[in-house]
Amino acid sequence: MADNVLKPLMLGRGVDAPMPVILLGALGGMATGGILGMFVGATLLALGYQIFMSWVATNPDSSAAAPPSATATPSSLG
Repeated sequence: MADNVLKPLMLGRGVDAPMPVILLGALGGMATGGILGMFVGATLLALGYQIFMSWVATNPDSSAAAPPSATATPSSLG
């Protein structure tokens, strides 16, 4: 019953994090905070994963976006 009912309810709400991220968060949270940490750890790691992935998607290559005048050349350093 848990696999058929609880898993779709808990994971099917638009969570787009891979299962290993959820598992690592749950195990790490349980190791540090017990039963409550298992849920908090998985939630925080999934949230961190989503924030990181959205940051990577918006800044694919930050060095190419910098203007040429902002880059330091060896002649301008000395």
